[in-house]
Amino acid sequence: MSILSPRLTTTTLSLLTLAASTLLLMPSAQAELIIHTSKDDSGRTQMVVNQDKQKELPPAQLGITPSRIDETVSLKTNKNTSRLNQSLTLYNYGTKPKKIRLNLVDMDASGKPVEPSETTLKPWTLINPTEFTIAPGGYQTVRMAMRLPLEFPAGKHAAMLSIEQQVDKSLTYDADGKGVTLEIGSRYGLPVFINVE
Repeated sequence: MSILSPRLTTTTLSLLTLAASTLLLMPSAQAELIIHTSKDDSGRTQMVVNQDKQKELPPAQLGITPSRIDETVSLKTNKNTSRLNQSLTLYNYGTKPKKIRLNLVDMDASGKPVEPSETTLKPWTLINPTEFTIAPGGYQTVRMAMRLPLEFPAGKHAAMLSIEQQVDKSLTYDADGKGVTLEIGSRYGLPVFINVE
């Protein structure tokens, strides 16, 4: 296994951080980076980052149904309030188990996250389960129930269900010690819109 010099270690960490940050911001695509270390003709250690196991965007690894929630309800007349109870199904199309964590994030009209309050959806929402593992080829059903009070403000309320894939072991070293596989978890977002009349 090649040993990086101290001055290269900082560069290496910066490169890994940049690669990880870039991939985490990508929409729902999974990627595998292969990082090889070698010595050039002058004996200096160099790193080569490529995606030689991925020539194009990979097939979908996680399926979510429904793909969005958009309901109109009237709390005062009890119209469509049963639609505040939703059943979601997440499918693992991959070949490895997927550890998933769910979290509802309140959003403003422009789609930016906001702090939860009594006038946003998150404090009134129950999600069960919020953490689970889906076996390869398997699925998980999730229940999401909103218990909005009668005095909840009218208008369109938005949130995003954050569906985050957790990774146990992000770095795996090749047997010959010349390469490293960096596995990065993915993050999906399921839009939630509730229009209260």
